[in-house]
Amino acid sequence: MADDGVAKLYEAFVNQDPAAAINVIERVKKSGLEQSQLFDSLFAPAMSLLGGAWANGGIDEYTFTQASVIAEQITSFVTPPATAQDTGVTVLAGCMHRDHHAIDKNIIGATLKEAGHRVIDLGVDVRPAEFLERLEETGSRIVIVFASMTETALAVERVREMFLAAGHDHVVMLVCGGPFSADIGLARRVGANGVLRGAESALKIIDKISRDKLMGEA
Repeated sequence: MADDGVAKLYEAFVNQDPAAAINVIERVKKSGLEQSQLFDSLFAPAMSLLGGAWANGGIDEYTFTQASVIAEQITSFVTPPATAQDTGVTVLAGCMHRDHHAIDKNIIGATLKEAGHRVIDLGVDVRPAEFLERLEETGSRIVIVFASMTETALAVERVREMFLAAGHDHVVMLVCGGPFSADIGLARRVGANGVLRGAESALKIIDKISRDKLMGEA
C-alpha cells in the first residue's frame, strides 16, 4: 500500500490538491503504517519523485513550485511524533535569495527536528542580511543554505562574507543543492564548511559538528 501511496501522493502534489494528499496519507495510515514511518516511507519518496520529474523535464518549473507549496502545507500530517531528546543544537536553515525550491530544506529540516535538533526555518528567498540577523538573534553556530540553481549557489558567498564582516568567523556554514553536489569545489569557493547531500548526510554532519563542539568546550 505504501508504494501505491507514494505514487498517489505525488499525483496529488502535481494536481495541487491538498485534500487528496491528506486522503492518501490517511488511507496509508489505515493500512497499518505507523505515524513514525509516514515521513520516510511515504512523504520523502513522493518528494523524490517530484524532484526527479522536474529534473528530467516531466513537469515544468511552475508545476514543481506549486506542488512544493502543497507538500509544505501537509507536512504536519506526516511529521513523526517528537521522541528524541532535545540536543540543544540550534540550526538555521533557509533557501538563498531568489531561490524558491524548498523540497530539500523541508525534508532535511524535518529530519533534524526528529533527531532532537532545534531547527529555525527561515523559508525561501532569504537575503544574506536576514541570515546574519537571525544568526545574531539566536546565537546559532550552524547555518544551512539551500540553493538549487547555479546563480543562487554562487550568491551564497555573500552570506559567508557578511558573517566574517560581523565577526562571526566561528559559524559552520553548510550548503545543499544540485550545484554543490555536482561541483564540490563550488562549496569551497563560496566559503562553505561542507555539503549536505540529503537527510542522512545532514544527520551525520550535524552530529559530528555537535560532538566536536562539545569536545572543544570540555
